Amino acid sequence: MRHFTVKLAMLSALAFALSVTFAFGYQSQPQTSPAQDQAQQQGHPPPHVDVEPDPASRQLERAIQDEFAKDPHSAYARVTVHVTDTEIILGGVVLTATARDQAVKIATDRAAGRKVTSLIKINKNIHPA
Repeated sequence: MRHFTVKLAMLSALAFALSVTFAFGYQSQPQTSPAQDQAQQQGHPPPHVDVEPDPASRQLERAIQDEFAKDPHSAYARVTVHVTDTEIILGGVVLTATARDQAVKIATDRAAGRKVTSLIKINKNIHPA
């Protein structure tokens, strides 16, 4: 019985030593991303995601989406528009090839020299809800 008590005491001492080691070894430190570290090293503040990068591009996106919503071929279509300074990217799902072609035409008419890329899929089984 005495042998068991000695083993139990040694095990509890080892467990206590390990818990103290982990407690001091894993102190909470604020974690930063590599981009934040690099920005802080260069003396620049990190970029803010909530700042709109290009209001003119967002305005063009809304104009294209509004024009597409007015088109009768686009009933039940779910088209997304993303505008960069060099490209307009169309994505989403439409019912017919005519709706896809019309979306590309609307974007091309408003492209102002930007390349139009269509990633629109045709799915005739889109539920109208």
